[in-house]
Amino acid sequence: MSETIEKPKKSKVQKVKKADYIPKKSSDIKQLQKHLELFGYLDPIDSAFGTADEQVPQPEGDALESLKSSFITPGEMDEATVGALKKYQEFHGLKSTGKLDTATLEELDCKRCGMPDLGEFSTHSNKWNKTSLTYGFDNYTSDNGLTPTKIHSAFAQAFAMWAAETPLSFRRVNASANPDIRIKFESGSHGDGSPFDGRGGVLAHAYYPPPNSGALAGDAHFDEAENWTINIPTGAGKIDLVTVAAHEFGHSLGLRHSNVNGSMMFPSYSGAKRYLHADDIAGIRNIYGGYSIASAPWIHGTSIQVEYPDRLERITRAGFYTYLYGKPNTTNWFHFAIPSPVIQDKKRLKVVCAILRFRTFSDKAVVNHVHIYDGYSKIASHNNINLSGNNWFKKFGVAHKPHLYWGLGISIGVSFKAGTANQRRMDFVSAGADLI
Repeated sequence: MSETIEKPKKSKVQKVKKADYIPKKSSDIKQLQKHLELFGYLDPIDSAFGTADEQVPQPEGDALESLKSSFITPGEMDEATVGALKKYQEFHGLKSTGKLDTATLEELDCKRCGMPDLGEFSTHSNKWNKTSLTYGFDNYTSDNGLTPTKIHSAFAQAFAMWAAETPLSFRRVNASANPDIRIKFESGSHGDGSPFDGRGGVLAHAYYPPPNSGALAGDAHFDEAENWTINIPTGAGKIDLVTVAAHEFGHSLGLRHSNVNGSMMFPSYSGAKRYLHADDIAGIRNIYGGYSIASAPWIHGTSIQVEYPDRLERITRAGFYTYLYGKPNTTNWFHFAIPSPVIQDKKRLKVVCAILRFRTFSDKAVVNHVHIYDGYSKIASHNNINLSGNNWFKKFGVAHKPHLYWGLGISIGVSFKAGTANQRRMDFVSAGADLI
């Protein structure tokens, strides 16, 4: 029995006037139909009932109504097209009217993933049959000074999001080592039958785990025409590579698109997102499960070490909390040494993730970076995460889950902007880790 392969899709929707209307131009309707077809909402226009010239039997009654609702006339806003548009609107959290209102036009014009939103992708399993996966790069992009070293760090950060919630680990190897997940930057047609469309439109696509997709199983392709960056804020017209990579790796692991706006697996790109939504976590754990913790060492917020004390207005203790008031327009680093066992029951433990409990009272105090160390060796970097507000038990994964040798340390980079003292306040409650 042959495999069912779902190819990523190519689409770029032309901007049209933002108004509530049903299009009348045949070319506009064809463009809409093509978009809905590409992303799984409309049957292919050239399928059995998809061409106006096709001779079909003459059904009656309910069969006639069913045929009407599935018959697609290219260039006409027929019942099938309106129904598909309603499904699109519902999936994207819009009012399901079947009309191209302003919100729908804006969503259609969003940059997005090339994978379909609806439709069966395979008759096979949607998971890897192992938990230790490798990845490698066939090539790189040089956008905005993105060196291979910076790209390695960015993609490790993307993989670490999924590693923090599952038994999975991800290790980078050379492309010649036949990695499970191959990563490449390509332009236009690149040999997989799913050409990229230039800047905007589709940003990237990926393939589901084997045996789906044959030799492409698990691979992730990124459109070289995009203006990629790893900096936050990204700047006008630039796309956050970490966010898009984390989304595509969700597909590489077996996840489909989510209709939960704000989740990592929502199909449209809406800016940088450096952490998983509860919906993403539930989805990936439904496939792979969680992990059994062998040790979970913790330390109180009063154990914090300050890199630059002169950049603080004051430090206040409350029980085992530490309140830090940063001076305006400064950055600082805060460190936790986690007293962690390295061997338990004659078994050397592995690091899954660091976990922090902290809060700020405005966006004038923001956690930008979290770096994780084993002794002097940095084992994970979570950069440009831009976290403020209440963050209880926030996880920061370690993609390759290395054995722990010397003891765990966590360094936190924070920026303080101009504002009142309370707006520049950050409370550290505790820090810890999950070890397996």
